Amino acid sequence: MGKTEQTPPEGAPQEEKYYTYNREIFYHFDKEKGYTRANDYQNSSNQVIIKQSWDAADERLQEVRQRVLAGIQSPVAFFMEKRLLEVPMLAAYMEIGAWRVRRHLKPGVFKKLSQPTLKKYADIFGITVEQLTSLDFIKN
Repeated sequence: MGKTEQTPPEGAPQEEKYYTYNREIFYHFDKEKGYTRANDYQNSSNQVIIKQSWDAADERLQEVRQRVLAGIQSPVAFFMEKRLLEVPMLAAYMEIGAWRVRRHLKPGVFKKLSQPTLKKYADIFGITVEQLTSLDFIKN
């Protein structure tokens, strides 16, 4: 976490003057400037909410992992959850309809996918085709 400050940052409500603020670095993306870095402050209650959100995301990932290992869903579902993607967003990256992505979440359909389609999924997920098709990678 960032450096603990005893005085609130500029613009912070004065009634919160007894809260501890943590200084953190945030990255923002702008098409013209690229990535820029900014220091900002968050109070401890926001940090609890952020931690709870990440814990919930990890729980969902573990649930999807179990469904993939049980043969209920395809590995696409696991990597989609791991990258925090939803069907419409993944469909846009794949340049296919959302209904096709939903079909690819079925293990029987996934097994029949062509190499170029598997390669495109792997590229989007930042993995190899072998990692996408191997359950050993998901078990870890």
